Amino acid sequence: MVKKKILILTDDLPWGHRSIAKAIYGSLKEKEKEGAVEVKYAEIKAEVGISNDLYTFMYRFFPRSNKMMTKLSERGRLRKVVQRLSELNLPRIKKFVSVYKPDLIISCYWYHSHSLQLWRKNEKVNFKLWSVVADPWTITPMTVVPGVDLTLVYDEVAEREVTKYGLKGKILQSGWWVRKEMYQKVDRKLTRKKLGIMDGRPVVFIGGGSLGTNSLTRLLPVLMTIETKCAFIFNTGTDKMLHSTIDQYVELLKKLKLGKQIIVKNLGWIENMAEVLKACDIVFGKAGPNFLFDVVACQKPIVAITHIGGQEDGNIEIIKKKKLGWVKEKPGESASFLLEYLEKPKYYEKIFSKNIEKEAKNNQMTMERIWKRIKEEIIEKI
Repeated sequence: MVKKKILILTDDLPWGHRSIAKAIYGSLKEKEKEGAVEVKYAEIKAEVGISNDLYTFMYRFFPRSNKMMTKLSERGRLRKVVQRLSELNLPRIKKFVSVYKPDLIISCYWYHSHSLQLWRKNEKVNFKLWSVVADPWTITPMTVVPGVDLTLVYDEVAEREVTKYGLKGKILQSGWWVRKEMYQKVDRKLTRKKLGIMDGRPVVFIGGGSLGTNSLTRLLPVLMTIETKCAFIFNTGTDKMLHSTIDQYVELLKKLKLGKQIIVKNLGWIENMAEVLKACDIVFGKAGPNFLFDVVACQKPIVAITHIGGQEDGNIEIIKKKKLGWVKEKPGESASFLLEYLEKPKYYEKIFSKNIEKEAKNNQMTMERIWKRIKEEIIEKI
């Protein structure tokens, strides 16, 4: 049997698209052992001008303001502009694809999906194209790419959303695309020991996603008032300014001789995220979709302290409706809830444990659903 070539494609920035691409690639790479497929991963820089820099700035400092851009994206004219601009994005992709000659491209970045579909429309190219919609419930029209062979979405809510924007092709409700290591067991005591936590104190993870978010600083003042034994792990992603701010605050606590009972680990960018999350007991952070479902996979409750307006509104609804944790975004709410949690940590850790386990098990089947479709649509049909 001739192996079918599968290309997992994303852009080169540390966004959720890349995390999804790595999750799909990691799972399918293991399927190479069965002898039917060859799988390749590629990060290709997108030609989007300064829009990435603008998005990063808004993400970190003004996450609510993105709601306006989400509204604008619903206008058909802007969608047409994006489709035209996607032609500028084609040369790098064409060069790579023309050399590798895949039978199937799974595009995890919507902008690349538009470019590839434009190429397929204008020229005779022989590959199947699947596009991943990288938001669960709040889906912007620009991320929906008509004409692809298959669109991968999170669930039935996502399917209703993409059909609302005119998608008439095949749709797969796959569940969320979480990296395999998030489900694997780890030695919790050993990991805590590596982090310098030698006892059974509650460990609170505070994370802002891959790019970081200024909202994490809301929780810093409360550290002055804590007298119980606990530990905090800060994850600031690529935001060096935020990382420095937390370091400075910890130094201030030492000078004031406050927070003597607490341990603070400011880790910045975390490579072994699964290991660190599993060493923790509860997670406070920005409600990005990949971060949310990583936390769920590690079976920890989440406390959403902020989200990107518009784009991530649906993530807040998922937390509420599926009872995966709490939403504490108003001024002072997250700090007050942190103190409440530290008074009765075991109580709060158990409240949503069954719901979290159920969601984790569903998403653990995601990659098998994708593989089943690949066997049906690619291996047996091409």
